[in-house]
This record gives sequence, structure tokens and C-alpha cells, in this order.
Amino acid sequence: MPISLETERLRLYPPRIADLEARLAMDRDPDVMRFLLRATPEDIDPHRADIRRKILALASPAHVFWHVEEKDAPGFIGCCGVFPLEDSGMIEIGYRFVRRVWGRGFATEAAVAALDHGFKHIGLARIVAVTDPRNLASQRVLQKIGLRPAGMAFHYGRDVKMFECRRASNLAARLGSA
Repeated sequence: MPISLETERLRLYPPRIADLEARLAMDRDPDVMRFLLRATPEDIDPHRADIRRKILALASPAHVFWHVEEKDAPGFIGCCGVFPLEDSGMIEIGYRFVRRVWGRGFATEAAVAALDHGFKHIGLARIVAVTDPRNLASQRVLQKIGLRPAGMAFHYGRDVKMFECRRASNLAARLGSA
């Protein structure tokens, strides 16, 4: 089971069944899902069963997906983690948050914690991300946390913009900014 992480304002914790309905509500919001590479679930029952199964399953060392809440206002506001990029052998970082907290820097803050965990505790050498080419907000987050554009690729059944970060460059950048 993944550990919990804390940032200045956020708590990243292992997913729990108590958050299932809040997670489903987020996943059904067309604005949240607009650029995600998985479609908004039309039939909520299979989606609910899939999330429930994932919550109950033990995470592998390279698959850590946390639910996120504000320290000062507990309750599910999003999710963030590192996990295998479909049949590629690469590990991807991803995140999404409920619309009411957009623009507050939570995606950046949670993603930094997930990236650091992937490099320092899991021992990953490289982490990638893929975005819809139109999702400029997510691309800004990825660049803020140290990922760099790495061209176009085909994942999740569509053309995506790739980003990547290597452990050595990430740690060097963090040491340089300390």
C-alpha cells in the first residue's frame, strides 16, 4: 500500500472507498475530463466498479496513485500519482482535480511530491507525461515541475504531446534551487 505524503498545503493519501462518490463526481465533470486521454465515463456503474477494484488492490512499487485533500479542509479534491503508461514500459505522472480548486497551484504542488517520490523512493530513472496537445494548462504544470517536451507520440488511442524528466536532471535542478 502506498504511503501518505504531505506538502505545505496538501495531504496525498492512499485512495479510500469513502472517496469513491467524490471521485466519480470529478470523473463525470466534462470540464475535468475534457483533455484527459480517457473518455468521460458514460456508464457510471462499470467505472465505479473499476475505481473500487483499484482502491482495494495493493499498488505495485511503480504504481502509486494518491487521493489529495487540503490539510486545512479535509475532503477529496483530486488525485495524483505515477503509474505505467499503457504497454510502453515507461512510468507516467498524472493528476486531475475538481474544478472548484483549479488555479490554486494544487496540481503543481501535488505533482512535485509525486515526482520526488518516484525518483527518490521508488528509484525511477525517468518519468514521462502525456497530454492532449491543446491542454496548455497541464503542459505549464509539467514544465514547472521539471519535465521537458519530448515530441509527439501515440498513446491512449490518439496523438499526444510527450514530456519527460530524468532523475539526474531533476535532482540537479532541485539542488540548484535550494
